[in-house]
Amino acid sequence: METKRPFGAKFYSEVLQEGLRYIQDRRLGKIKSFKLPWDGLNKSGVGGIEWNSLVTIGARPASGKTMFTSQILKESRILNPTQDFNILEFQFEMGEKQQGARAFAAETALDYDRVLSTNKQLDEFAFEMMVKHTEDTKELENNGIQRLVISTPLGHKDIEKAIHTWYNALGGKPMIVTIDHSWLIKRAPDEKEKLTTLYNATETLMKVKNELPIIVFMITQLNRNIEDVGRRVPGNIANYPTSSDVFGGDALQQGSDMVIALSRPFTLNIGVYGPKEYVVSKEDIFVHILKSRNSADDRNILFLKGDFSKQRMYEVGEPSANNPTGASFTPRRSGGSGRRQATSADINV
Repeated sequence: METKRPFGAKFYSEVLQEGLRYIQDRRLGKIKSFKLPWDGLNKSGVGGIEWNSLVTIGARPASGKTMFTSQILKESRILNPTQDFNILEFQFEMGEKQQGARAFAAETALDYDRVLSTNKQLDEFAFEMMVKHTEDTKELENNGIQRLVISTPLGHKDIEKAIHTWYNALGGKPMIVTIDHSWLIKRAPDEKEKLTTLYNATETLMKVKNELPIIVFMITQLNRNIEDVGRRVPGNIANYPTSSDVFGGDALQQGSDMVIALSRPFTLNIGVYGPKEYVVSKEDIFVHILKSRNSADDRNILFLKGDFSKQRMYEVGEPSANNPTGASFTPRRSGGSGRRQATSADINV
């Protein structure tokens, strides 16, 4: 019987053996990265997101962060047809009715307000499409392909317990986990500040993603700092979000394998964006890759167009730019970078 070593220590040769097994399994196609709907983002990983990863997605309100994550889930099985996995969503921001209606808008490519018959009556054909989608989903569930939603806000310890419980209950298959969003994780009695809750949640998710074959997508907020006047000067590098703009930035930066910030300049009344002076419209969404632990690509911005009525984002080429080289740009206003230390008061949901 093998004796356990103190503190779980392993000889370095054993670590190398683990690495060799992992590399060989990838060579043979036994292990594959989880592909996302956008090629540019896959290239910023290793052909997608590796299992046992924590991905943080930050944005201000109305920037598309929930739609971004929903599209990942919606297209996950089409893009990863040979991988067998379940999905567990912690959807703390939106009720089941709204979740379902948005899902139908994406599935039928109809405007959200059309789905709800607010500007035009939903026709019978479209409604029957929704009925069939519901029936098809039920059949998939009966065949062991599961997607579960937990809408009751939980603390980080209960999130950990729920992940383990459903992982075991569904046969120990790999699992995609989403948390929407971190600000709504329930605060424990001994957690006096939301920042403490977020630090504890990040630590818990780091532990769980190393114990189980899962990928965690955690949605979080960007601080209000991004809305400061000095940050909204057109054609300014300060338009771009940075790691310090992500609420709980230090903890999330250290704990995450990838950190993404979504920026929708239109919501900040910015018409010319960043040092290259991109000319933007209300549909433009910039995906800033603030951290990628295993990046195979040195790009740090991905360009998307958002169809908010149909709940989809499309990857596009680099937008038109007034200053394509970015060689000369409007400096930040005097008085510093325009950034300050964030507190809980800097967040709204």
